[in-house]
Amino acid sequence: MCHQERASIVAVVTSLLVNGYVIAGHLELSRAGALSGPDATMLWARMMLWAIPAAIGLTILLNVLFALATKDRVLGSTVDERDRLFELRGRSTTLIVFGLGFVAAMGGLALGWMPLTGIIAFWASAALADLVGNLVRVASYRISS
Repeated sequence: MCHQERASIVAVVTSLLVNGYVIAGHLELSRAGALSGPDATMLWARMMLWAIPAAIGLTILLNVLFALATKDRVLGSTVDERDRLFELRGRSTTLIVFGLGFVAAMGGLALGWMPLTGIIAFWASAALADLVGNLVRVASYRISS
């Protein structure tokens, strides 16, 4: 397994764990009624701010653990044409999914969504786009093997 494939698998796992926890936190805030008050945007932003360093730390940890588990001590490797093609395919998919989500969120805001709902829709489109793009990369490696 090449470094790029391992990094894509780690990105999928990280995305599922961190975004799953964010969704659970969002649902808990919503059930408690905290997302309908005047401090809703601030509470949501505070919840989201931890997700960035948590995702970075989890990515590093999972990459190291994955390398140790597969006895692969080299964290870098040569990138060939196939890796570039898979990266481009994943990046294109990410941009398409995010673009569609962005337009949908803007449309919702234009139709009268609350600002927090629009912010959440932007975040959801970015999270979904990242997940789908990484899944396309992993699938590309799996299909080509």
